[in-house]
Amino acid sequence: MKISILSQKQFLTSQWSGGSTTQLYILPKNSCYAERNFELRISTAKVEVEKSTFTALPGIHRKLMILEGEMNIAHEGHYSKQLKPFDVDTFSGDWKTTSLGTCTDFNVMTTHQLQIELYHVSMEAISNYKLKPKETCKNLFLYATSGKIQLQLMEINYILETGSLLVVENLSASSISIHSAEAFGLVVLETN
Repeated sequence: MKISILSQKQFLTSQWSGGSTTQLYILPKNSCYAERNFELRISTAKVEVEKSTFTALPGIHRKLMILEGEMNIAHEGHYSKQLKPFDVDTFSGDWKTTSLGTCTDFNVMTTHQLQIELYHVSMEAISNYKLKPKETCKNLFLYATSGKIQLQLMEINYILETGSLLVVENLSASSISIHSAEAFGLVVLETN
């Protein structure tokens, strides 16, 4: 099991037509989003224009979670829906997709048959929480959306601050103890 914490200064931010995107993690580590040769890419994006068109990404599966703001997402020929904070939409990268609304979102892109679970946990101040990933979880990613979070994994303590990402590769623990003296929010991503 390998555990690392990535902070904001390690992330790569770039501009796109509707705002900015920040790459938090990519696998394999030497892959490149522009070349579309990744298996997994995790990013956040700030959508700063009212209407935007998503980049076509054939062969890529996507999950998108709203962190702040709201978005009405429309997949031509499929469906449209309103997304509020922590709602998740799952769609194919080759669908023609447009959105209305400004927001910050959390994006997960996968290729091949990688299965993922994406959800959000929020707790009030002075909270204790036990996170229990599925037995099939191979890699676990925890992204702090707010607060300063204390995590205990295999009897080792970690501190995760807002905007940081905890990466657990080859997970071998059945649970993670979480404590915070302040209210916190946490995006949880499990991959098989």
